[in-house]
Amino acid sequence: MKILQYNCREEKGIDLRQANAVLRHRPDIIIDEAPSGEGRTAQLGYNPNDSIKKQESKLKKLTKDMRKIAPKFPWVMSDIPKRKNVIKLQKIGHKTKIYAVDGPRKLLRESIKRKWDLIDKPRRRGIHLLWWTYIYLRERIMANKIEPLLKNKNQTVLISMQKFHWLNVKFLLSKPTKDEIWENYFGRFKNVNKKNISEIIKTKNKVLYKYWLKNSDFT
Repeated sequence: MKILQYNCREEKGIDLRQANAVLRHRPDIIIDEAPSGEGRTAQLGYNPNDSIKKQESKLKKLTKDMRKIAPKFPWVMSDIPKRKNVIKLQKIGHKTKIYAVDGPRKLLRESIKRKWDLIDKPRRRGIHLLWWTYIYLRERIMANKIEPLLKNKNQTVLISMQKFHWLNVKFLLSKPTKDEIWENYFGRFKNVNKKNISEIIKTKNKVLYKYWLKNSDFT
């Protein structure tokens, strides 16, 4: 199995690295850092068994939807050339599936609601327990959804997510112990332990607590 990871710059303008990687590597599946459903399975966002006409119709709708949020999050437009290139591959007979594996939208909105996305430096975000809880839950959900997709060892996989997330997701996919997971995400917090963290999250953030109960290794 060949696995390749490409970032998308979260800044103004379109980043073509992921789009170019589609044509260069002709992946069998693309794993997107994109919102998915409440369940434990990845959401199929591009089915190569659909007709080209249907794919192009979906792309028009996606482009319209992305333009609505692009003024605030301009990098989302980088997804459009990536989808166009997947359609190009389908036209010449190469089928690529795209799966969305990130957490549900309700969880992802917490970062915007709590303004964690506006904290400018990772080292400053790193001192916040709830931010690390949010990151852990997203990456645990991603790992759970990605694992079944990697069972086929004879495939090329394009990982379309930030390197920070992918390194942690790879760590979770390596089947670490609970102690190792704890140290990676929460070991820096001296007054927090496996026994009291659930209650702390419960009192501080109801949304995180909901997904903590569903997905945490420590409940």
